[in-house]
Amino acid sequence: MKTLRNLMRAALVCFGTACVCAASELPTDSLYQLRADLRTQKGDTVGLDLYRGHPALISMFYGSCPAACPMLITGIQVYESHLGESSRARLRVLLVSFDAERDTPQQLERLAHLHQADPGRWTFAGASEPQARKIAALLGIRYQHLTNGEYEHSLLITLVDAEGRVLASTTKVVGDTQFQAKLQAATATAITPAIH
Repeated sequence: MKTLRNLMRAALVCFGTACVCAASELPTDSLYQLRADLRTQKGDTVGLDLYRGHPALISMFYGSCPAACPMLITGIQVYESHLGESSRARLRVLLVSFDAERDTPQQLERLAHLHQADPGRWTFAGASEPQARKIAALLGIRYQHLTNGEYEHSLLITLVDAEGRVLASTTKVVGDTQFQAKLQAATATAITPAIH
């Protein structure tokens, strides 16, 4: 029975098109082991593994944040600005809001436009409260909803490899030279797309 389940998990049959797509197993230390439904600025539902196959920066925020979150977004843009063009083209960015009630797809799209985020490489998404808590715990981000509607939260940028394994993280929105070096190394090589 266990073998049958493993075989079923290892292959996805696309009915009607007669195609079979092999789904490779995730490493046990991959953040992508967590199944979560995120709603993007385009209104699509995606998983935390949206950018599997690419090195990615992942963080959490909320759209109405007056100071820290805009600094976080700008900080990520500064880190990626130090990459060469080909390295930057390989990098993906996923920002997950823990305020999905207010951070609707329309609001997330407005934020993406405001920050001139590359829509081909950046995704702003919201997560329901239970899922946001799980993602935050996984990333090591703490947040608390305050009575005035704002959030008290930590800032953390996490770099993962193409399979979702953590390579580095930083609490510095600018100037972490060790983090920058790991980001450079992670994006320096050509990507082999994951088989889904």
